[in-house]
Amino acid sequence: MNTQVIQDIQFDSKTGEMLVPANPNDEKIITFAKVKTYKLLSPSDFVKVNGTWEAKRDGMLKLLSSAPVSYKWKITNTEIKNDYVLVSGILILEVGGIYREADGMGIVEPNEMKDKPLHFRVAKAETRALKRAIDTVFGSVINAYVKNILEADNGN
Repeated sequence: MNTQVIQDIQFDSKTGEMLVPANPNDEKIITFAKVKTYKLLSPSDFVKVNGTWEAKRDGMLKLLSSAPVSYKWKITNTEIKNDYVLVSGILILEVGGIYREADGMGIVEPNEMKDKPLHFRVAKAETRALKRAIDTVFGSVINAYVKNILEADNGN
């Protein structure tokens, strides 16, 4: 692995991921989970939006349901206003006794779903919040997949 040292902090020079010293057993567990998660992804789990690869909802949910992790999604706030619906939540992952947590927030404006009842907008805002939290937690895996598979295949 290529590493670069900056003020005693190591970074993977290919992914930019910070390398944190860890218990060797914890490191094995995390590496196992990342490799398994990486192998779950497929090109159909992504779409290119304005020149940037974005993971689709189904791909993100596949990560939670099929990866070797336990998770809990807790909605912390729901605001329903005339001009938006906002949902915030916390995603907590556990991998072999190691916990990671990420916040997510999703907003839906009424003009996005004009003909749909309110509960559809609330559900969409929650999905967006969960997707953002998943993207934070699995970001290094998703970024590696985009770089090594999607961009490599498309010459980007």
